[in-house]
Amino acid sequence: MSTDYRWIKLIDFRLLISSVLIIIALENSPPVMAAPPEEVPRAIQDFLEGAVADFKPEGVRSYDKHSSGMICVEYGLKSHTSTFKFDAEYNLLESTSDRFIDLAGTFAENDDRQPLLRLPSEVEHTLRALFPSLEGINFLKAVLQGESLYQINGIINSVEVFPVIDQKGQLLEYSIDRDGDGLGDAYELNCGFNPNDSDSDKDGFPDGLEHLKDGDPLDPSVLPKILKMYHDLESNVMVITVSTCNGKSFFLEVNMAGGKGEWEKLGESVLGDGKDKEFTIPSDGFFVNAMVRVGIEEVDQNLVLNADVPTRKKSNKNCNIPSSLRGREIAIGQGKRLVFRSTRRGEMVEGSNRGNMVVPFSYTFSKPDRCKARLVLTFTTRQGFETMVYELTFVSKGGGGEFIAKKFGKGRKENAGQGNFTISMNR
Repeated sequence: MSTDYRWIKLIDFRLLISSVLIIIALENSPPVMAAPPEEVPRAIQDFLEGAVADFKPEGVRSYDKHSSGMICVEYGLKSHTSTFKFDAEYNLLESTSDRFIDLAGTFAENDDRQPLLRLPSEVEHTLRALFPSLEGINFLKAVLQGESLYQINGIINSVEVFPVIDQKGQLLEYSIDRDGDGLGDAYELNCGFNPNDSDSDKDGFPDGLEHLKDGDPLDPSVLPKILKMYHDLESNVMVITVSTCNGKSFFLEVNMAGGKGEWEKLGESVLGDGKDKEFTIPSDGFFVNAMVRVGIEEVDQNLVLNADVPTRKKSNKNCNIPSSLRGREIAIGQGKRLVFRSTRRGEMVEGSNRGNMVVPFSYTFSKPDRCKARLVLTFTTRQGFETMVYELTFVSKGGGGEFIAKKFGKGRKENAGQGNFTISMNR
């Protein structure tokens, strides 16, 4: 019995000694070794002195050169670490800090943009020192964990950037996307993409869209999955959803006969904004043998009028645009009216002495702004499909109002004298 007791005590004593040794080892563990100062180029050290408060050379924890030529630097003396990535000419490509997470999401909820004249002197000094060629536009302010953070909206060599600087003048976040494909230059270099070409494999789709939608930016045979289609049984409409990206315009093409050269553009191109865009096609028998594909092209500045503009959060206008057209009618003149039977299906009714002529259509209805609406009608014809687009602007008149509309047909803007007209909406 006593032998067992001594053996257990011996085990406990050895465990105690081991624990003490571990604690001593942890307390006396050597600090993270800094990168040798001679390895860090003078240009990068000068940049870090302006980007980090109380810069000390021993704070440079690592200095690495990527096979692409990109230079990665980690800096940190205390609990937080900042990472900086430069190109071969020592131009900053990206900067991040582990002090805060999702800064972009934080500023996205704020729309109170202020002029640069209101920036604190410490922030303005850092901005001028680190980005001397930046053309400032405005800034947003956010308060996190008791600290004031500033996101500056500016332009460097025709590229829009959004550096984030704290109240002490330290750079927290920065990224540049020189080719505008939705991927930062540092990320593209790391992945082997071309940061100076939005379409590295020349397949017509931007690298960012391919990367996000299961394509391969380096293989033209692997295309992104940006088109989805399903049948709306209630409306008897084929609903086609296209994933878009900024800087490109998207359109649908329909082939009714199956021939290689018989693709016809369906409606006008839609300016991409990073969100899904919906198209509708009546499924009235003609669609059984039809093929649909999505096209992508460079932005045509004339299409800006047709684009969905992000909703403004602040507006003094009281517009009564309905959220849905279901069960409503719109009179468009010349004895014609649009009757909306469901959320995606309607009829154009034209009255005459002999009765009414009814032409069915599918439609999409969106509200890009509080006082604007966009209506796209798609008709089935013997030759295929035809599309009409109405850009509607609400004009207040007394207690009510009316829509001033511009009509577009088959993707072409009609003569302004013929395209402007007034429609009234029955409620």
